[in-house]
Amino acid sequence: MKGIVLFTALAMSAGVAYAQPSVDARVQWRDHDHDRDSGWTRDRYDRYSQSHWARDFRGRWMTLARGFSAQSNRQFIPVRGERLSKLRIEADRGAPVIAKIAIEFRDGSSQAVDLDMRLPRGTGEVIDLNGGVRRVQRIIVYSDPQSRGSYSVYGA
Repeated sequence: MKGIVLFTALAMSAGVAYAQPSVDARVQWRDHDHDRDSGWTRDRYDRYSQSHWARDFRGRWMTLARGFSAQSNRQFIPVRGERLSKLRIEADRGAPVIAKIAIEFRDGSSQAVDLDMRLPRGTGEVIDLNGGVRRVQRIIVYSDPQSRGSYSVYGA
């Protein structure tokens, strides 16, 4: 009987140990959002000039849309086949609420990223595209028309 109790206690404690992520994993999860099925990640920053994106991607970001108003349900940004691996959306003015970003690729496939976040001025989000460098046909940004502000979209 003691053996069964000991075995049960060991089995239950082992399950708990594996269920708890390490401290590093919890910090990474808070800083990055992962879509485990498709492999893309996203990373939020508070000030672009102070983020590693400004250092690591200096001179590589191209402007795809500048000063788009968030006061309509969706905005279409034509990209016309540019080869991109990352997108960056950043609030320029006010605090626009960005619900979702849909990326349509030239091969007919697409990627949707649910943001559901208010972006105060100067904050932004960097999104990895599925499959690395891809030809992007257009980007659709879904926003809350009740929110005020504008945003810009960049690609690298």
